Amino acid sequence: MRSTLIAFATVTATALANWPQAAGPNGTWSIPDARPPVSWSVARNQNILWRASLPNGGQSGIAVWGDRIFLTTFEPYKPGAPKTSATILGHAIDAKNGKILWSVKLDGSVPSPMMYAYSDSTSPSPVTDGEHVWFFNASGEMGCWDFNGKEVWRRQYKPWGEPYPFNKQHEPILYGNTILNVEPSDPGPDQKPGWNYLRGIDKRTGKTTWIAEDGTTTYATSVFGHMKDGTPAVLTGRGGWHDVPERPVGLGLVDLRPGHEGKTIWRYVADTDADGKPLAVPGSLAAPTWQSLYVLHWDAKYAYWFRLNPEESHLVIDSQTGKLLREQSLIQHVDYRQWDPVAGTYIVHKNVNIRDMQELSPRNQLKPGQVIRVMPAWHCNIVVAGYHYFLTTVAHNRNNHPPAGRAGPSHSIARVNVETGKVEYLEVPVTVIRKQGEPDQKVYGIAVRTKTEDNQGNDVANEDRSRTDGWEIPAFWGSPVALGNKIYFTTMLGITYVVDATAKVLDESALLAINDLGPSGETWSLNTPSYSNGRLYHRSLKELVAIGQ
Repeated sequence: MRSTLIAFATVTATALANWPQAAGPNGTWSIPDARPPVSWSVARNQNILWRASLPNGGQSGIAVWGDRIFLTTFEPYKPGAPKTSATILGHAIDAKNGKILWSVKLDGSVPSPMMYAYSDSTSPSPVTDGEHVWFFNASGEMGCWDFNGKEVWRRQYKPWGEPYPFNKQHEPILYGNTILNVEPSDPGPDQKPGWNYLRGIDKRTGKTTWIAEDGTTTYATSVFGHMKDGTPAVLTGRGGWHDVPERPVGLGLVDLRPGHEGKTIWRYVADTDADGKPLAVPGSLAAPTWQSLYVLHWDAKYAYWFRLNPEESHLVIDSQTGKLLREQSLIQHVDYRQWDPVAGTYIVHKNVNIRDMQELSPRNQLKPGQVIRVMPAWHCNIVVAGYHYFLTTVAHNRNNHPPAGRAGPSHSIARVNVETGKVEYLEVPVTVIRKQGEPDQKVYGIAVRTKTEDNQGNDVANEDRSRTDGWEIPAFWGSPVALGNKIYFTTMLGITYVVDATAKVLDESALLAINDLGPSGETWSLNTPSYSNGRLYHRSLKELVAIGQ
Protein backbone atom coordinates (compact mmCIF):
# COMPACT_ATOMS: atom_id res chain seq x y z
CA MET A 1 0.00 0.00 0.00
CA ARG A 2 1.36 3.38 -0.94
CA SER A 3 1.91 5.82 1.89
CA THR A 4 -0.34 8.89 1.79
CA LEU A 5 1.80 10.88 4.21
CA ILE A 6 4.30 13.39 2.89
CA ALA A 7 7.09 13.10 5.46
CA PHE A 8 8.47 16.59 5.90
CA ALA A 9 10.38 15.99 9.11
CA THR A 10 12.86 13.30 8.10
CA VAL A 11 14.56 12.15 4.95
CA THR A 12 13.75 8.43 4.61
CA ALA A 13 14.30 5.82 1.91
CA THR A 14 10.83 6.68 0.64
CA ALA A 15 11.77 10.35 0.46
CA LEU A 16 14.91 9.54 -1.51
CA ALA A 17 12.78 7.56 -3.94
CA ASN A 18 10.14 10.24 -4.48
CA TRP A 19 9.91 13.93 -5.28
CA PRO A 20 6.23 14.59 -4.52
CA GLN A 21 6.09 18.35 -5.14
CA ALA A 22 8.12 21.27 -6.41
CA ALA A 23 10.07 21.71 -3.16
CA GLY A 24 10.80 18.00 -2.74
CA PRO A 25 9.91 15.53 0.02
CA ASN A 26 10.80 17.90 2.87
CA GLY A 27 9.25 21.01 1.35
CA THR A 28 12.62 22.76 1.62
CA TRP A 29 14.05 22.34 -1.91
CA SER A 30 16.78 20.09 -0.51
CA ILE A 31 17.65 16.50 0.41
CA PRO A 32 20.80 16.28 2.55
CA ASP A 33 21.45 12.56 1.90
CA ALA A 34 20.92 12.57 -1.88
CA ARG A 35 23.62 11.32 -4.24
CA PRO A 36 22.64 12.79 -7.60
CA PRO A 37 24.49 12.85 -10.91
CA VAL A 38 26.82 15.82 -11.14
CA SER A 39 27.53 16.17 -14.86
CA TRP A 40 25.58 15.56 -18.05
CA SER A 41 25.05 16.94 -21.53
CA VAL A 42 22.06 16.48 -23.79
CA ALA A 43 24.06 18.11 -26.58
CA ARG A 44 26.68 15.36 -26.31
CA ASN A 45 24.32 12.63 -25.06
CA GLN A 46 26.40 12.15 -21.90
CA ASN A 47 24.82 10.57 -18.81
CA ILE A 48 21.38 10.75 -20.47
CA LEU A 49 19.27 7.65 -19.74
CA TRP A 50 16.41 8.67 -22.02
CA ARG A 51 14.84 11.69 -23.70
CA ALA A 52 11.12 12.01 -24.38
CA SER A 53 9.40 14.60 -26.56
CA LEU A 54 6.73 16.78 -24.93
CA PRO A 55 3.61 18.00 -26.78
CA ASN A 56 4.44 21.64 -26.06
CA GLY A 57 6.37 23.77 -23.63
CA GLY A 58 5.57 24.15 -19.95
CA GLN A 59 7.08 25.54 -16.78
CA SER A 60 5.87 23.27 -13.99
CA GLY A 61 8.21 21.34 -11.79
CA ILE A 62 8.35 17.56 -12.03
CA ALA A 63 6.65 15.42 -9.38
CA VAL A 64 7.91 11.83 -9.10
CA TRP A 65 6.47 8.86 -7.22
CA GLY A 66 7.80 5.39 -7.90
CA ASP A 67 7.52 4.73 -11.62
CA ARG A 68 5.32 7.76 -12.32
CA ILE A 69 6.33 11.27 -13.35
CA PHE A 70 3.85 14.17 -13.41
CA LEU A 71 4.16 17.56 -15.11
CA THR A 72 2.12 20.05 -17.15
CA THR A 73 2.39 21.54 -20.64
CA PHE A 74 0.27 23.60 -22.99
CA GLU A 75 -1.71 21.79 -25.64
CA PRO A 76 0.10 21.14 -28.96
CA TYR A 77 0.44 24.39 -30.87
CA LYS A 78 -1.39 24.80 -34.18
CA PRO A 79 0.50 27.05 -36.62
CA GLY A 80 -1.17 30.42 -36.99
CA ALA A 81 -3.04 30.18 -33.67
CA PRO A 82 -2.56 32.81 -30.94
CA LYS A 83 0.45 32.18 -28.72
CA THR A 84 -1.72 32.54 -25.64
CA SER A 85 -3.87 29.96 -23.89
CA ALA A 86 -5.95 29.34 -20.79
CA THR A 87 -5.84 25.56 -21.29
CA ILE A 88 -3.10 23.23 -20.10
CA LEU A 89 -2.52 19.48 -20.01
CA GLY A 90 -1.52 17.43 -16.98
CA HIS A 91 0.52 14.36 -17.89
CA ALA A 92 1.36 11.06 -16.20
CA ILE A 93 4.61 9.68 -17.62
CA ASP A 94 6.40 6.34 -17.28
CA ALA A 95 9.64 6.94 -15.39
CA LYS A 96 11.28 3.99 -17.14
CA ASN A 97 11.16 5.42 -20.64
CA GLY A 98 9.38 8.81 -20.71
CA LYS A 99 6.24 7.53 -22.43
CA ILE A 100 3.09 9.56 -21.70
CA LEU A 101 0.61 7.16 -20.06
CA TRP A 102 -2.36 9.50 -19.89
CA SER A 103 -3.21 13.19 -19.98
CA VAL A 104 -5.97 15.41 -18.64
CA LYS A 105 -7.10 18.88 -19.69
CA LEU A 106 -7.53 21.81 -17.33
CA ASP A 107 -9.40 24.85 -18.65
CA GLY A 108 -8.80 28.23 -17.07
CA SER A 109 -10.63 31.51 -17.62
CA VAL A 110 -7.83 34.00 -18.40
CA PRO A 111 -5.35 33.17 -21.19
CA SER A 112 -1.66 33.57 -20.49
CA PRO A 113 1.16 34.11 -22.97
CA MET A 114 2.96 30.87 -23.82
CA MET A 115 6.56 30.56 -22.71
CA TYR A 116 6.31 33.87 -20.85
CA ALA A 117 9.64 34.55 -19.12
CA TYR A 118 7.77 35.54 -15.93
CA SER A 119 5.66 32.36 -15.56
CA ASP A 120 2.48 31.28 -17.35
CA SER A 121 -0.58 29.04 -16.97
CA THR A 122 1.61 25.94 -16.64
CA SER A 123 3.88 27.27 -13.87
CA PRO A 124 2.39 25.64 -10.74
CA SER A 125 3.83 22.16 -10.23
CA PRO A 126 1.77 19.01 -9.64
CA VAL A 127 1.78 17.35 -6.22
CA THR A 128 1.28 13.68 -5.44
CA ASP A 129 0.91 11.46 -2.36
CA GLY A 130 1.53 8.15 -4.10
CA GLU A 131 -2.15 7.41 -4.70
CA HIS A 132 -3.42 10.60 -6.31
CA VAL A 133 -2.00 13.54 -8.26
CA TRP A 134 -3.20 17.14 -8.23
CA PHE A 135 -2.65 19.35 -11.29
CA PHE A 136 -2.89 23.16 -11.25
CA ASN A 137 -3.61 25.72 -13.96
CA ALA A 138 -2.64 29.27 -12.98
CA SER A 139 -5.42 30.46 -15.30
CA GLY A 140 -7.93 29.24 -12.71
CA GLU A 141 -8.49 25.49 -12.37
CA MET A 142 -7.11 22.62 -10.27
CA GLY A 143 -8.12 19.01 -9.83
CA CYS A 144 -7.40 15.55 -8.42
CA TRP A 145 -6.88 12.30 -10.33
CA ASP A 146 -5.91 8.78 -9.29
CA PHE A 147 -2.85 7.08 -10.76
CA ASN A 148 -4.96 5.58 -13.55
CA GLY A 149 -6.14 9.00 -14.69
CA LYS A 150 -9.64 8.76 -13.17
CA GLU A 151 -10.94 12.16 -12.09
CA VAL A 152 -11.81 12.51 -8.41
CA TRP A 153 -12.72 16.20 -8.35
CA ARG A 154 -11.89 19.53 -9.95
CA ARG A 155 -12.56 23.12 -8.99
CA GLN A 156 -12.36 26.42 -10.80
CA TYR A 157 -11.31 29.68 -9.22
CA LYS A 158 -10.71 33.21 -10.38
CA PRO A 159 -7.02 33.87 -11.06
CA TRP A 160 -5.59 37.08 -9.72
CA GLY A 161 -6.28 40.07 -11.90
CA GLU A 162 -4.89 42.31 -14.55
CA PRO A 163 -2.54 43.65 -15.72
CA TYR A 164 0.00 40.95 -14.79
CA PRO A 165 -1.97 37.85 -13.84
CA PHE A 166 0.83 35.37 -14.51
CA ASN A 167 3.67 36.76 -12.43
CA LYS A 168 2.94 33.88 -10.08
CA GLN A 169 5.70 31.96 -8.33
CA HIS A 170 3.82 30.31 -5.48
CA GLU A 171 4.21 26.54 -5.67
CA PRO A 172 1.43 24.32 -4.28
CA ILE A 173 2.41 22.67 -0.99
CA LEU A 174 0.99 19.34 0.20
CA TYR A 175 0.97 18.89 3.97
CA GLY A 176 -1.03 15.98 5.36
CA ASN A 177 -4.48 16.16 3.82
CA THR A 178 -4.19 19.83 2.90
CA ILE A 179 -2.96 21.52 -0.24
CA LEU A 180 -1.77 25.12 0.16
CA ASN A 181 -2.50 27.31 -2.84
CA VAL A 182 -2.47 31.10 -3.30
CA GLU A 183 -5.70 32.57 -4.68
CA PRO A 184 -7.59 35.87 -4.67
CA SER A 185 -9.84 36.74 -1.76
CA ASP A 186 -13.38 35.50 -1.28
CA PRO A 187 -16.14 38.08 -0.80
CA GLY A 188 -16.49 38.94 2.86
CA PRO A 189 -15.47 41.34 5.62
CA ASP A 190 -12.36 39.45 6.69
CA GLN A 191 -10.50 39.68 3.37
CA LYS A 192 -9.39 42.63 1.27
CA PRO A 193 -10.80 42.82 -2.27
CA GLY A 194 -8.05 42.19 -4.84
CA TRP A 195 -5.69 40.65 -2.30
CA ASN A 196 -4.33 37.11 -2.51
CA TYR A 197 -4.17 34.66 0.37
CA LEU A 198 -2.74 31.30 1.26
CA ARG A 199 -5.67 28.90 1.21
CA GLY A 200 -5.91 25.41 2.71
CA ILE A 201 -7.76 23.02 0.38
CA ASP A 202 -8.84 19.51 1.41
CA LYS A 203 -6.97 17.22 -0.95
CA ARG A 204 -9.80 14.67 -0.83
CA THR A 205 -12.67 16.98 -1.79
CA GLY A 206 -11.28 20.24 -3.18
CA LYS A 207 -13.13 22.21 -0.50
CA THR A 208 -11.49 25.21 1.16
CA THR A 209 -10.88 24.45 4.84
CA TRP A 210 -9.14 27.68 5.87
CA ILE A 211 -7.83 30.98 4.50
CA ALA A 212 -4.84 32.73 6.06
CA GLU A 213 -5.50 35.90 8.00
CA ASP A 214 -2.66 37.76 6.23
CA GLY A 215 -2.31 38.30 2.50
CA THR A 216 0.38 36.76 0.29
CA THR A 217 1.83 38.33 -2.83
CA THR A 218 1.75 35.84 -5.69
CA TYR A 219 5.35 36.73 -6.54
CA ALA A 220 6.46 35.06 -3.30
CA THR A 221 7.60 31.44 -3.24
CA SER A 222 6.41 30.37 0.21
CA VAL A 223 8.47 27.70 2.00
CA PHE A 224 7.44 25.01 4.49
CA GLY A 225 9.38 24.23 7.67
CA HIS A 226 9.28 23.50 11.39
CA MET A 227 9.96 25.79 14.33
CA LYS A 228 12.19 24.63 17.19
CA ASP A 229 9.23 23.15 19.06
CA GLY A 230 8.11 21.21 16.00
CA THR A 231 5.34 23.60 14.95
CA PRO A 232 4.73 23.18 11.20
CA ALA A 233 4.57 26.52 9.42
CA VAL A 234 5.00 28.30 6.11
CA LEU A 235 7.03 31.47 5.55
CA THR A 236 5.33 33.78 3.07
CA GLY A 237 5.69 37.40 2.00
CA ARG A 238 4.13 40.57 0.65
CA GLY A 239 5.50 43.24 -1.65
CA GLY A 240 6.63 43.48 -5.25
CA TRP A 241 6.35 45.28 -8.55
CA HIS A 242 3.25 46.48 -10.40
CA ASP A 243 1.52 47.74 -7.26
CA VAL A 244 0.68 44.36 -5.81
CA PRO A 245 -1.81 45.32 -3.09
CA GLU A 246 -1.06 43.07 -0.10
CA ARG A 247 0.15 44.88 3.02
CA PRO A 248 2.09 45.25 5.21
CA VAL A 249 5.09 44.66 2.99
CA GLY A 250 7.29 42.11 4.71
CA LEU A 251 7.40 38.48 5.77
CA GLY A 252 5.01 36.39 7.82
CA LEU A 253 5.17 32.94 9.39
CA VAL A 254 1.84 31.11 9.03
CA ASP A 255 0.80 28.37 11.48
CA LEU A 256 -0.28 24.94 10.17
CA ARG A 257 -1.13 23.24 13.47
CA PRO A 258 -4.63 21.75 13.72
CA GLY A 259 -6.96 24.42 15.03
CA HIS A 260 -4.45 27.18 14.25
CA GLU A 261 -4.29 26.88 10.47
CA GLY A 262 -3.72 30.19 8.72
CA LYS A 263 -2.97 32.15 11.88
CA THR A 264 0.05 34.42 11.81
CA ILE A 265 2.79 33.44 14.26
CA TRP A 266 4.84 36.56 13.58
CA ARG A 267 5.33 39.34 11.05
CA TYR A 268 8.50 41.06 9.96
CA VAL A 269 7.33 44.43 8.66
CA ALA A 270 9.55 46.34 6.22
CA ASP A 271 9.78 49.63 8.11
CA THR A 272 12.40 51.76 6.27
CA ASP A 273 12.25 53.91 3.16
CA ALA A 274 14.66 53.99 0.21
CA ASP A 275 17.07 56.12 2.25
CA GLY A 276 17.00 53.79 5.22
CA LYS A 277 14.87 56.13 7.32
CA PRO A 278 11.82 54.92 9.29
CA LEU A 279 8.60 54.89 7.28
CA ALA A 280 5.71 56.96 8.56
CA VAL A 281 3.56 53.90 7.88
CA PRO A 282 5.61 50.72 8.37
CA GLY A 283 5.05 48.18 5.63
CA SER A 284 3.85 50.73 3.07
CA LEU A 285 6.88 50.71 0.71
CA ALA A 286 7.46 47.86 -1.75
CA ALA A 287 9.71 47.44 -4.82
CA PRO A 288 12.44 48.14 -5.53
CA THR A 289 13.49 48.66 -1.90
CA TRP A 290 11.47 45.75 -0.54
CA GLN A 291 10.24 42.87 -2.66
CA SER A 292 9.12 39.31 -1.98
CA LEU A 293 10.29 37.93 -5.31
CA TYR A 294 12.43 35.23 -3.75
CA VAL A 295 12.20 31.71 -2.42
CA LEU A 296 11.54 32.54 1.22
CA HIS A 297 13.89 30.12 2.91
CA TRP A 298 13.94 29.64 6.67
CA ASP A 299 14.94 27.04 9.25
CA ALA A 300 14.55 26.49 12.99
CA LYS A 301 17.05 29.29 13.65
CA TYR A 302 16.77 31.96 10.97
CA ALA A 303 14.65 33.39 8.17
CA TYR A 304 16.38 35.18 5.29
CA TRP A 305 15.56 38.11 3.02
CA PHE A 306 17.13 40.89 0.93
CA ARG A 307 16.83 44.69 1.04
CA LEU A 308 17.89 46.74 -2.00
CA ASN A 309 17.94 50.33 -0.71
CA PRO A 310 19.75 52.43 0.30
CA GLU A 311 22.47 49.76 0.02
CA GLU A 312 21.91 46.23 -1.17
CA SER A 313 21.97 43.97 1.87
CA HIS A 314 21.06 40.58 3.29
CA LEU A 315 18.79 40.19 6.30
CA VAL A 316 18.97 37.49 8.96
CA ILE A 317 15.77 37.26 11.02
CA ASP A 318 15.01 35.21 14.14
CA SER A 319 12.62 32.52 12.82
CA GLN A 320 11.05 32.11 16.26
CA THR A 321 10.13 35.75 16.81
CA GLY A 322 10.44 37.60 13.49
CA LYS A 323 12.98 40.03 14.98
CA LEU A 324 15.80 41.31 12.78
CA LEU A 325 19.12 40.00 14.09
CA ARG A 326 21.57 41.51 11.62
CA GLU A 327 21.89 43.12 8.22
CA GLN A 328 24.85 42.24 6.05
CA SER A 329 26.04 44.44 3.17
CA LEU A 330 26.25 42.84 -0.27
CA ILE A 331 28.57 45.68 -1.34
CA GLN A 332 31.28 46.21 1.24
CA HIS A 333 34.29 43.98 2.00
CA VAL A 334 33.35 41.37 -0.61
CA ASP A 335 35.51 38.89 -2.53
CA TYR A 336 34.94 38.98 -6.29
CA ARG A 337 36.39 36.56 -8.83
CA GLN A 338 35.94 38.31 -12.16
CA TRP A 339 36.55 36.83 -15.58
CA ASP A 340 39.01 38.80 -17.72
CA PRO A 341 37.94 38.22 -21.34
CA VAL A 342 41.23 39.54 -22.72
CA ALA A 343 43.59 37.49 -20.54
CA GLY A 344 41.21 34.51 -20.47
CA THR A 345 41.58 34.02 -16.75
CA TYR A 346 40.13 35.12 -13.42
CA ILE A 347 41.08 38.28 -11.58
CA VAL A 348 40.73 37.86 -7.81
CA HIS A 349 39.55 40.94 -5.91
CA LYS A 350 39.62 40.47 -2.14
CA ASN A 351 37.86 42.56 0.50
CA VAL A 352 36.74 45.20 -2.00
CA ASN A 353 33.76 47.50 -2.30
CA ILE A 354 31.71 46.38 -5.29
CA ARG A 355 30.91 50.04 -6.05
CA ASP A 356 34.59 50.55 -6.90
CA MET A 357 34.64 47.73 -9.45
CA GLN A 358 34.44 48.13 -13.22
CA GLU A 359 32.66 45.55 -15.36
CA LEU A 360 34.83 43.70 -17.88
CA SER A 361 31.86 41.88 -19.39
CA PRO A 362 31.30 43.10 -22.98
CA ARG A 363 27.55 43.23 -22.45
CA ASN A 364 27.56 44.95 -19.10
CA GLN A 365 29.85 47.95 -19.45
CA LEU A 366 29.13 50.77 -17.03
CA LYS A 367 28.31 54.20 -18.40
CA PRO A 368 30.04 57.28 -16.92
CA GLY A 369 28.79 57.81 -13.38
CA GLN A 370 27.32 54.33 -13.04
CA VAL A 371 28.24 51.77 -10.42
CA ILE A 372 27.40 48.10 -9.98
CA ARG A 373 24.05 47.65 -8.20
CA VAL A 374 23.57 44.11 -6.91
CA MET A 375 20.16 42.56 -7.59
CA PRO A 376 19.81 38.94 -6.50
CA ALA A 377 18.02 37.06 -9.29
CA TRP A 378 14.35 36.59 -8.52
CA HIS A 379 13.33 33.14 -7.27
CA CYS A 380 16.87 31.86 -7.74
CA ASN A 381 18.21 31.56 -4.20
CA ILE A 382 18.73 28.80 -1.63
CA VAL A 383 20.17 28.46 1.87
CA VAL A 384 22.45 25.49 2.51
CA ALA A 385 25.58 24.68 4.55
CA GLY A 386 25.47 28.03 6.36
CA TYR A 387 25.38 30.12 3.18
CA HIS A 388 22.64 31.93 1.27
CA TYR A 389 23.36 31.34 -2.42
CA PHE A 390 21.91 33.33 -5.34
CA LEU A 391 22.61 34.39 -8.93
CA THR A 392 23.04 38.03 -9.97
CA THR A 393 21.12 39.51 -12.87
CA VAL A 394 22.82 41.94 -15.24
CA ALA A 395 22.49 45.03 -17.41
CA HIS A 396 18.98 46.28 -16.59
CA ASN A 397 18.27 49.24 -14.34
CA ARG A 398 15.52 48.30 -11.90
CA ASN A 399 16.87 50.21 -8.94
CA ASN A 400 17.06 53.93 -9.63
CA HIS A 401 18.06 54.97 -6.13
CA PRO A 402 21.35 56.90 -6.18
CA PRO A 403 24.07 56.12 -7.02
CA ALA A 404 23.07 55.40 -10.61
CA GLY A 405 23.60 51.73 -11.21
CA ARG A 406 23.68 48.82 -13.57
CA ALA A 407 22.80 45.40 -12.21
CA GLY A 408 25.68 43.01 -11.59
CA PRO A 409 28.31 41.90 -10.99
CA SER A 410 28.16 40.26 -14.37
CA HIS A 411 26.77 36.68 -14.58
CA SER A 412 27.79 35.64 -11.08
CA ILE A 413 27.01 33.00 -8.52
CA ALA A 414 27.08 34.64 -5.09
CA ARG A 415 26.85 33.57 -1.49
CA VAL A 416 26.54 35.18 1.94
CA ASN A 417 27.85 33.52 5.07
CA VAL A 418 24.76 33.86 7.27
CA GLU A 419 26.82 34.05 10.47
CA THR A 420 29.80 36.23 9.52
CA GLY A 421 28.22 38.21 6.68
CA LYS A 422 31.13 37.49 4.31
CA VAL A 423 30.02 37.87 0.67
CA GLU A 424 31.63 36.20 -2.36
CA TYR A 425 30.94 36.55 -6.10
CA LEU A 426 32.12 34.20 -8.83
CA GLU A 427 31.55 35.09 -12.50
CA VAL A 428 30.49 32.05 -14.54
CA PRO A 429 30.07 31.34 -18.26
CA VAL A 430 26.75 32.38 -19.75
CA THR A 431 26.68 29.21 -21.82
CA VAL A 432 28.83 26.40 -23.19
CA ILE A 433 28.90 25.55 -26.89
CA ARG A 434 29.21 21.81 -27.35
CA LYS A 435 29.61 20.13 -30.73
CA GLN A 436 30.49 16.54 -31.48
CA GLY A 437 34.21 16.09 -32.00
CA GLU A 438 35.09 19.57 -30.73
CA PRO A 439 36.17 20.77 -27.26
CA ASP A 440 33.75 22.70 -25.08
CA GLN A 441 33.68 26.45 -25.73
CA LYS A 442 32.77 28.45 -22.64
CA VAL A 443 31.16 31.80 -23.40
CA TYR A 444 31.54 34.63 -20.88
CA GLY A 445 29.96 38.03 -20.58
CA ILE A 446 27.91 38.39 -23.76
CA ALA A 447 24.20 38.27 -24.54
CA VAL A 448 23.05 34.90 -25.88
CA ARG A 449 19.74 34.43 -27.63
CA THR A 450 17.88 31.14 -27.85
CA LYS A 451 15.10 29.59 -29.89
CA THR A 452 11.62 28.98 -28.50
CA GLU A 453 10.55 26.30 -30.94
CA ASP A 454 8.54 23.18 -30.20
CA ASN A 455 9.30 19.75 -31.64
CA GLN A 456 7.57 20.65 -34.89
CA GLY A 457 9.65 23.79 -35.42
CA ASN A 458 6.88 26.20 -34.37
CA ASP A 459 7.98 29.27 -32.46
CA VAL A 460 5.58 29.17 -29.50
CA ALA A 461 6.83 32.15 -27.47
CA ASN A 462 4.46 35.09 -27.30
CA GLU A 463 7.14 37.78 -26.98
CA ASP A 464 10.79 38.46 -27.68
CA ARG A 465 11.95 38.63 -24.05
CA SER A 466 11.53 34.87 -23.91
CA ARG A 467 14.21 34.50 -26.58
CA THR A 468 16.93 36.08 -24.45
CA ASP A 469 19.22 34.26 -22.02
CA GLY A 470 17.18 35.48 -19.04
CA TRP A 471 20.08 37.21 -17.27
CA GLU A 472 19.10 40.69 -18.38
CA ILE A 473 15.31 40.90 -18.39
CA PRO A 474 15.51 39.14 -15.69
CA ALA A 475 13.56 35.89 -16.17
CA PHE A 476 11.84 33.95 -13.39
CA TRP A 477 14.28 31.04 -13.39
CA GLY A 478 13.33 27.88 -11.55
CA SER A 479 14.36 27.62 -7.93
CA PRO A 480 17.71 25.97 -7.30
CA VAL A 481 17.76 22.67 -5.40
CA ALA A 482 20.33 21.36 -2.93
CA LEU A 483 21.01 17.63 -3.24
CA GLY A 484 23.59 16.31 -0.84
CA ASN A 485 26.20 19.06 -0.67
CA LYS A 486 25.60 20.22 -4.24
CA ILE A 487 23.43 23.06 -5.55
CA TYR A 488 21.80 22.97 -9.00
CA PHE A 489 21.00 26.30 -10.70
CA THR A 490 19.27 26.28 -14.11
CA THR A 491 18.94 29.29 -16.43
CA MET A 492 16.65 29.92 -19.40
CA LEU A 493 19.31 28.63 -21.83
CA GLY A 494 18.98 25.17 -20.28
CA ILE A 495 22.37 25.58 -18.59
CA THR A 496 22.60 23.96 -15.14
CA TYR A 497 25.47 25.01 -12.86
CA VAL A 498 26.43 22.55 -10.13
CA VAL A 499 28.13 24.14 -7.13
CA ASP A 500 29.87 22.59 -4.14
CA ALA A 501 27.82 24.11 -1.32
CA THR A 502 30.51 23.38 1.27
CA ALA A 503 33.45 24.87 -0.65
CA LYS A 504 35.70 26.87 1.66
CA VAL A 505 36.17 29.46 -1.08
CA LEU A 506 33.70 30.30 -3.86
CA ASP A 507 36.19 30.03 -6.70
CA GLU A 508 36.31 28.15 -10.00
CA SER A 509 37.00 24.86 -8.21
CA ALA A 510 33.62 25.19 -6.42
CA LEU A 511 31.89 25.11 -9.82
CA LEU A 512 31.72 21.33 -10.27
CA ALA A 513 29.96 21.21 -13.65
CA ILE A 514 28.24 23.28 -16.31
CA ASN A 515 25.56 21.06 -17.83
CA ASP A 516 23.15 21.51 -20.71
CA LEU A 517 19.64 20.42 -21.71
CA GLY A 518 20.48 20.75 -25.39
CA PRO A 519 22.57 22.72 -27.87
CA SER A 520 23.32 26.31 -26.93
CA GLY A 521 20.95 28.72 -28.65
CA GLU A 522 18.38 26.00 -29.34
CA THR A 523 17.27 25.16 -25.79
CA TRP A 524 14.78 26.83 -23.44
CA SER A 525 13.89 26.06 -19.83
CA LEU A 526 12.46 27.77 -16.76
CA ASN A 527 12.59 24.62 -14.71
CA THR A 528 14.11 22.88 -11.71
CA PRO A 529 15.47 19.32 -11.70
CA SER A 530 13.77 16.72 -9.50
CA TYR A 531 15.57 13.84 -7.78
CA SER A 532 14.47 10.22 -7.36
CA ASN A 533 16.35 6.96 -6.79
CA GLY A 534 19.70 8.42 -7.80
CA ARG A 535 18.33 9.98 -10.99
CA LEU A 536 17.59 13.54 -11.96
CA TYR A 537 14.59 14.43 -14.10
CA HIS A 538 14.77 17.74 -15.93
CA ARG A 539 12.88 19.37 -18.77
CA SER A 540 13.22 21.85 -21.58
CA LEU A 541 10.60 23.33 -23.90
CA LYS A 542 10.93 20.31 -26.19
CA GLU A 543 11.52 17.33 -23.95
CA LEU A 544 11.73 15.56 -20.62
CA VAL A 545 15.14 14.10 -19.78
CA ALA A 546 16.25 11.37 -17.36
CA ILE A 547 19.80 11.87 -16.12
CA GLY A 548 21.95 9.21 -14.47
CA GLN A 549 25.43 7.74 -14.41
